[in-house]
Amino acid sequence: MTNRRQEILDAALPIFVEKGFISTTIADIRKASGATTGSIYHFFAGKPGIAIALWREANATWSERTEAARRAHTPEEMIKSSVRGLLEWATSNRALFLFFEELRIRAYSDPDLAPIIEDIDRTHEVAAELYKGWVKQGQVEDIAWPVASALMMGPAYDYLRKCQDIDDHHDAIEIIVQNAWMSVSRDCRKSNRRNRSQ
Repeated sequence: MTNRRQEILDAALPIFVEKGFISTTIADIRKASGATTGSIYHFFAGKPGIAIALWREANATWSERTEAARRAHTPEEMIKSSVRGLLEWATSNRALFLFFEELRIRAYSDPDLAPIIEDIDRTHEVAAELYKGWVKQGQVEDIAWPVASALMMGPAYDYLRKCQDIDDHHDAIEIIVQNAWMSVSRDCRKSNRRNRSQ
């Protein structure tokens, strides 16, 4: 039975990636997976349930990719590995990234996708607490978490939305990763303020 659930997810993902959330139908998923409509509804609360399950699988994959690198390291290494993990995963899976961006945005207006917002909020709560600890250690600037998060991750997301015509992402990833740290590092920001005042 569990294999059937995974078969449905595996069949649904390329359809969602190709057609988007709105245009994909349960009939599309049924046809691609070979599952009956009843079987699909047995495992999932319709199309939103399938999309949420796929969202959670992707988040787990990205988290696994960065978690080992983030354990017991400095704030600089943790920030850089998180941004690098996102960029490397998303540039290797661009269509998938764009589908998940569609879900993330749609979740703010579609109550059926509310669990995605709950997942995002939980992730931000954990990250905000971690960031507060780094502020207390004097490692990063004491700025509100939404601002810090936007400074660190915003350029990465913006690049990922616009990089469709770029084949080699290596240099861009290095620049974005370095700037993610510099945007919140207390030492880097202090140095920048000194340079501006001279």
